[in-house]
Amino acid sequence: MNLKTWNIIIPIVSVGVMIVWGTLAKSYEHSWLAVFVGGILMAVINVVGRNKDK
Repeated sequence: MNLKTWNIIIPIVSVGVMIVWGTLAKSYEHSWLAVFVGGILMAVINVVGRNKDK
């Protein structure tokens, strides 16, 4: 799969995980961590993609 495709999928999945996590836990206090991890994954994929192009 193309790395640019992952940069579209990861934010959607991370927000979905945040909503499910918050709903199941009946509190969104810690569910923001899913979006935080998604952002870190996107940054790592961007770095890997740039290194792969070189």
